[in-house]
Amino acid sequence: MKNILLVEDERDVRYALRRVLERAGFSVVDVEGPEQIENLDGFNLIILDLKLKNTSGIDFLKEMKESGVNLPVVVITAYANAENIISASRYGAVDILKKPFDGEELLEVIDRILGEAEPERPEDIDGVIVGESEGMLEVFKKVGLAASTNMNVLLIGETGVGKDLLARIIHENSHKKEGPFVVINCSAIPENLLEAELFGYKKGAFTGAVRDTKGKIELAEGGTLFLDEIGDLPFPLQAKLLRFLEDRTFYRLGDDRERRADVRVIAATNRDLKKLIGEGKFREDLYYRLSQIVIDIPPLRERKKDIPKLIDFFINKANTEFGTKVTGIEEEALEEALSYDWRGNVRELKNAVYKAVLETKKGRIRNLRPLNEEVKDVYELIDMCLQKLPESEYASFLRKVERRFIEFLMDKCGGNKSQVAKLLGISRNTLRSKLEELDL
Repeated sequence: MKNILLVEDERDVRYALRRVLERAGFSVVDVEGPEQIENLDGFNLIILDLKLKNTSGIDFLKEMKESGVNLPVVVITAYANAENIISASRYGAVDILKKPFDGEELLEVIDRILGEAEPERPEDIDGVIVGESEGMLEVFKKVGLAASTNMNVLLIGETGVGKDLLARIIHENSHKKEGPFVVINCSAIPENLLEAELFGYKKGAFTGAVRDTKGKIELAEGGTLFLDEIGDLPFPLQAKLLRFLEDRTFYRLGDDRERRADVRVIAATNRDLKKLIGEGKFREDLYYRLSQIVIDIPPLRERKKDIPKLIDFFINKANTEFGTKVTGIEEEALEEALSYDWRGNVRELKNAVYKAVLETKKGRIRNLRPLNEEVKDVYELIDMCLQKLPESEYASFLRKVERRFIEFLMDKCGGNKSQVAKLLGISRNTLRSKLEELDL
């Protein structure tokens, strides 16, 4: 018979959980708090509420870890915010159940854990991520796990969901947090320069290579290399990155000296890598090397429960930055915000809130709309033009509009092609081809 320790300060909840567990054939010892525990010998698993009367469940987890106790812990909590979940994961929680939950959910978790050999034991982690939805709960668990290991991590999600933030949080709470966090955007650097940027180069390797130069891999020594937009990594470079991931060795461009680097790799993409593999554009072996831990971040439209808290968070942040005194959002405006899909995800919501805060200045926000909602009039104007346009002018019209639009963005970004490419959602190489095509 398996022995379970239940730590829960609410009497009714403790009684109900004990009945569920005993009916399932477990032997249960239940206590209100850690101070009532004489020792932990003989237990197979602990069920722990995070919010206790006399202490914090996190503190109890920390004490267990520091004393070398290696028991699997299932955390139960009504306060499933990012800080609690990630900290619990780092201090040893094998799973987290958000209250309310039913007995079957708990038993399924216990059966899975007790059927496994040795649970993962994450370390401490902190970070500011806003979200209490079920989807983000799973993300927080995996962030805690990722921070406790040196395994490669693949972050998957649409543009604007916060992949870069999660990458930095994983690094800052990992064993390599004292090392550098180095970022390289695989879509923002021309293909012919990306290899040199990544691996470095030897003096004389190409025109303009006037001295030996370290690449991002060497600069990340002892820390984390974040490969953003990994789906845009040119195919010829994928084999070289794979070799580095396999044995941590590489060559600078133009050099025959093999070098080594102790670097943890986190990659991110908004593209379907498995589809790219099927199209022959991404190496399957590289995918499996990068995806030792996969964190799939849900888009905002699939976790609308998080929107109110995100809005409050961004209002407070904007007030601090701008010196404004916005106190919240009107219920009608919130309902309208909840009805949108927010295709730009958290980034788009943040921009909309910041704009609304600047317009409101003080009091409560009365209107919060995605920025793309505000350009509907422009689309309607284009529709009117198309209705009057003869078919013979279609091609010319498209070219003129495209040319003018790119000219506008190039001017807006001061000629910075990387910024323009990012705004358009295309690679820098694609933008360069478009500029040549349009004679810009």
